[in-house]
Amino acid sequence: MGSLKRKIARNRAKHEKKEFEKVMKKQLMMFDKIAIECAMCKKPFDKKSKEDALTWRVVVREKEEKVRLYCPGCWDKANKLIKEIQDDIGIRDEARDPGTVEG
Repeated sequence: MGSLKRKIARNRAKHEKKEFEKVMKKQLMMFDKIAIECAMCKKPFDKKSKEDALTWRVVVREKEEKVRLYCPGCWDKANKLIKEIQDDIGIRDEARDPGTVEG
C-alpha cells in the first residue's frame, strides 16, 4: 500500500511541476513584451535601476497579450481618480435610495 501512495505522490508532483513550467514559460514570454517607458507619461524605465524595479507597476493583460508599465506618479494619479469615481458613484447611489435615511 505504501508504494501506491508514493507512486500517486510522484505523479502528482510531476504533474504540478509540468503545470508550473508551463505557467513560467508563458510569463517569461510576456516579459519580453515589457515596455521601456511609462504607458501614460512616457517617462523612461531604467531596467538596471533597482529603485525603478521596486517602485514601477506592471499590468499584464494576458488575453490581449499586453504588458504595460506605470511610473509611481501616474499609478498614484490613476488610483486617486478611481477612488474619486467610486466615491461619486456611492454618493449618487445613496441620493437615489431614500429608504436608507436614518431617522
